[in-house]
Amino acid sequence: MNPAEPYRPDPRLAEAYDEATQLDEKGLEGLCPSYVELAGSSKRYQDSVLLGKGAVKEVYKTFNNHTKRWIAMARLRADRGPEFYDLFVHEAWLTASLNHPNIITIHDAGVDAEGRPFFTMDLKRNTTLADRATGPRAARRRELLEAFMKVCDAVAYAHSRGVVHLDLKPENIQADTFGEILVCDWGLAKLVDEMEEGENELPSALRPLDNMTLMGQIKGSPGFMSPEQVVPGSMKDHRSDIFSLGCILHLLLTGHPPFQGTEDEIIEATRLADCIPPRTRYPDCHIPEALEAVVLKAMARLPEDRYATAQALRDEISNFLGGYSTLAEKSGFFRESRLFLRRNRIPAMITFLAIVTLSVVSVLFIQSIKHQRERAAQFASEAESVTTLYLDELERSEQERKTLASNLASSASDLKKLGIYVRPIETVREARKLVASAFSLNSESANAQMQSFSLDCITLNFKAAVNNPLKPDSELVDYLLFAKAFPDFDFTENKRPTVGQLTEFLIQARNINPNRQALMERIVAYDYAARKDKGAYAPVVEALLEYVNERKGALVLEHSMDESLLVVRARDNIRFVIWDKWGSNNCLLRFLPVRSLKPVVDDRFYLGDLQSLHIETLDLTECDSVMINHAVDLPFLRTVYLRPGQSGEKILRTSIRSNERFDVIVKGDQE
Repeated sequence: MNPAEPYRPDPRLAEAYDEATQLDEKGLEGLCPSYVELAGSSKRYQDSVLLGKGAVKEVYKTFNNHTKRWIAMARLRADRGPEFYDLFVHEAWLTASLNHPNIITIHDAGVDAEGRPFFTMDLKRNTTLADRATGPRAARRRELLEAFMKVCDAVAYAHSRGVVHLDLKPENIQADTFGEILVCDWGLAKLVDEMEEGENELPSALRPLDNMTLMGQIKGSPGFMSPEQVVPGSMKDHRSDIFSLGCILHLLLTGHPPFQGTEDEIIEATRLADCIPPRTRYPDCHIPEALEAVVLKAMARLPEDRYATAQALRDEISNFLGGYSTLAEKSGFFRESRLFLRRNRIPAMITFLAIVTLSVVSVLFIQSIKHQRERAAQFASEAESVTTLYLDELERSEQERKTLASNLASSASDLKKLGIYVRPIETVREARKLVASAFSLNSESANAQMQSFSLDCITLNFKAAVNNPLKPDSELVDYLLFAKAFPDFDFTENKRPTVGQLTEFLIQARNINPNRQALMERIVAYDYAARKDKGAYAPVVEALLEYVNERKGALVLEHSMDESLLVVRARDNIRFVIWDKWGSNNCLLRFLPVRSLKPVVDDRFYLGDLQSLHIETLDLTECDSVMINHAVDLPFLRTVYLRPGQSGEKILRTSIRSNERFDVIVKGDQE
């Protein structure tokens, strides 16, 4: 070819292309037989085999000619009329909207030739969590707990999408031997913002049905329903699923559901949440106390007493498997110590050997002192120098005893500082033991006397404090001002003041001495932990905040226990945290059980003052000026409401740390 001539395509190439693409039917089948087979397949599903049936649907094993694999097909039962059609389609659509590795996957939905709805899904092994938890081949407890955490993950994901299952039970959870967990059967699931009206108008199918699911007035499975599900018209939300998760955990630990008997007996026991503690009912199962506490908290009769989220329940199991204490068990100092030693066996062993060595040396030292005393007594008459040596050693031993007593009292002070806001009851108990040991070594120890006096003041036992006053030069001597004003207060752990008495004390305390803010917080923290009836506690918190802000009428608290809502009204700048080394540095509103907080402040409102508050909703629309003084932990926050012009979403997300991503809603934009 001459390089100077332009390129011209060879006409033979076009002829070859036309010949290759214009194939007849036999030529096409020879070139791409799989394509021909797919194109000619008129029947998509065939060879159906019934696997089982439930209240509304039948599940078949069927072959998909298009994808060349076996799948599961759910079809509406033949004896169910059109009133069940939307219920069936609702399950298919809702389940298909959930994309999670531990939730069954929906592939297709449609209407068959007979006009009945169907949907297809993955075909898994016919093994449920109930099969894995019971029988002679039951899995080990750790495997079951790890599977349970996957169930919690799936439920937590569904709750984050606004979906509640309402029929959680082991039979609705597929589990194979390789660890795959799938939550199935979302037929009773609903969106949390759906209205309850019309729920009782569902088709009233026969009860009970094959899978023991009750329809009509009661929706759910006996033995795994929450109390609110057995009371028609009661409000059901994500905490209903948490109760069912507690029932499932009970079965995994014991091999038995929590409620047993006839159907009516099970429903009545569910309504009352009458569950015998599993350690009492099944002592041979050797259930750890921590797991029993988790089961009982998840299965609490009142929804607000259960875990706030499925993720929180999952974290409890994770903590147990990791060797940490659970929040439900309310572990004490010695329980935390044992768990710490288990997690740190090698360092603990080294420390133990060091202590043993030190103890041996101490014993030898004490024996040496005793020997010297005996020698000094024996030869006192013979040598004045030996007598002098004996007296010197005796004086040194006495001084060491006093020093040890003072150190024990200091340890009580350190323990009190570390634990008074975390475990008030246990901290006071252990601190009193240390003080008692200090007094046994030195009954005149000024440090031990000061710590005993401080503990009496924290527990409001002013009668004992007045009878054992401090020395005039003590740093806590001004505590006597409170004790002398209320000398008849002799309260203990089991005997607490009324809300009115405590409120009046806080009001008077501000006039007596306004400079002991940390003491007032410790008094309220201990009282709240020891008090059995925590209702109507808003006056106490209001009086505490007035003390902290050093003025009467600083604010008004409007606490609605039914709605779990707290409205804080204040004209001026209000602080909600005691920021010093003796305070907790956490929000004082934590002593009121609320999920929603609405501050109405005409002046500056410091967002950082809500540190560690367990709220889910924060309404800032009626705050004149929101000040973001530092980052704040709000672990359960889900929604923040703002008005137009307030701090934007970006700065809130960088300043607020939450366990889940929260929504920032500008009310003006909604309107």
